[in-house]
Amino acid sequence: MLKKISPLFLLSIIIFSMYSCSSTKHINLTVEEKPLPIAKQTSIVSPPVKVEKIYSVGPVSYRAKIFIYNDTLFIGSTNKHIYMINLRTHDIKSFDIKEPIEAEIYADNYIYVGTTKGQLLKMDYKGGIIWKKQFSFPIVGSIIEDEGYLYVTTTNNTLYKIDKLDGKIMWEFHRNTAPMSVKGFSVPVITNDAIYIGFDNGMLYKLTKNGDEIWEVKVGKGELFVDVDSKAELTSSHVYATSTTGYTQSVSIDKGINVWSKEISSFANLQISPFALFVANEKGGVDALDPQSGNIIWSKTLSYNYDVYSMYLSGNDYLFCLLSNGRLVILNALNGKVMQIFNLGGIFDSKFTYYKNALYIISRNGSIYKIY
Repeated sequence: MLKKISPLFLLSIIIFSMYSCSSTKHINLTVEEKPLPIAKQTSIVSPPVKVEKIYSVGPVSYRAKIFIYNDTLFIGSTNKHIYMINLRTHDIKSFDIKEPIEAEIYADNYIYVGTTKGQLLKMDYKGGIIWKKQFSFPIVGSIIEDEGYLYVTTTNNTLYKIDKLDGKIMWEFHRNTAPMSVKGFSVPVITNDAIYIGFDNGMLYKLTKNGDEIWEVKVGKGELFVDVDSKAELTSSHVYATSTTGYTQSVSIDKGINVWSKEISSFANLQISPFALFVANEKGGVDALDPQSGNIIWSKTLSYNYDVYSMYLSGNDYLFCLLSNGRLVILNALNGKVMQIFNLGGIFDSKFTYYKNALYIISRNGSIYKIY
């Protein structure tokens, strides 16, 4: 029996069909074979857009990422400072925590920050330390919060679950790393009953909330630089993952059985819509794949010399792509047509942060840009 389809979803199909008919490629859509993503985005940043440089904080680490909470932008730097920028008043605060920061900061009523020397700190907004926890390896990647717990990764391929009230470690999940890896880390995806995370051994894992392994799937190819650094994308029945050296894969969410594999590697996070899975390939381009079969719907080369490290799908209609040389390209997600191009300059390997109908990105020299 077919599920009830919303008018908005039907309108999206009609628009997609119009674009398809005007192109040289014809795509047959079957509605019931395109399960909606678990968390479907409704907000949208659409071209034409403006780009504004709003502040500079000095050098930041590889894959540094902005966090925003309650109109305040948080970023840590390699010069050992936490910066807090009020997006309404443009007031700036900074704290010197004496250690370089590589992990994304998490904030609510308190600030949580990890350092390259393995310290995890809970701080108040005046810079006072509530508690601190020492780990044996640098804290990297994103600090994720769920139901009162923090999920933190360290460079020795370990995921920790930590009580954010007192810093107590609830459990840790560790796997050996590959002999050589790319310095990047997958963001845990947390659902009601499971956790999905990629590791630098080229594997994607599904865990229970108690930290027990449910299944593992090999995504990387070989033994060197096989990292699964991209955040997994989920639908009701499939998990999608990609590696820096290996494949882009669809895996059954329950059994961990491989549904299809495409020999496309990526440094950037995957993006998904009801119509396509978007992969920034290792050749400076973007591929839109059919989520059910892995077949290529469209492919667009953006550069022959630079990688696409950052992608963001806005409202299922526009795909924002940022190359490592600072070129921002906005594509029509339905057909790959270029809508707008900016040259920001500098070196970029950060990921986009979405907040209140705007995107935020930071360059390696610490220049923060707002795209709106």
